[in-house]
Amino acid sequence: MTLGAFRGEVLRGTEWFGHDFTGQRVAVLAPGREAAQIVPEVVATARSVKVFQEEPDWVVPMPVPGPTVLGVAVARVFLRWQVKDPWIRRLLTPDRRFGSRRTAPGLGYYGALRRPGCKLITWPVYAFAPDGIRTAEGIEHQADVVVLGPSSLFAEEGLPA
Repeated sequence: MTLGAFRGEVLRGTEWFGHDFTGQRVAVLAPGREAAQIVPEVVATARSVKVFQEEPDWVVPMPVPGPTVLGVAVARVFLRWQVKDPWIRRLLTPDRRFGSRRTAPGLGYYGALRRPGCKLITWPVYAFAPDGIRTAEGIEHQADVVVLGPSSLFAEEGLPA
């Protein structure tokens, strides 16, 4: 699968930073730790944002020093405090052990996901279409811009899904 079919703008790595997304439909493809940094910035100016979460990561309001037990507690309380919907909260909860990967400080991430016009998509990306992204359940999501996180499965042209 390549991005070649997509006719819109593709931003890789940190090219999204400082970009004006006014009036644009934006698709963000990134693991949770990167989406936590990208989404609050993009949602501030975009008409709509769809976050294609490749996998959830632990998000904390600030770096948490000390033992893993403290980090887990902070991450879980922060998630519960920020995300009231139990189903969305489950979609944002990683299955892996806390500390097995770098955590994401993302004070504005959960708030950005609650904004009108921002939607979390957890279905795997199946294909890039001329006007957007098609997910595994067959829905084509329209987008003007695709933002690929630095560690995204699709960060390099031609990577398979």
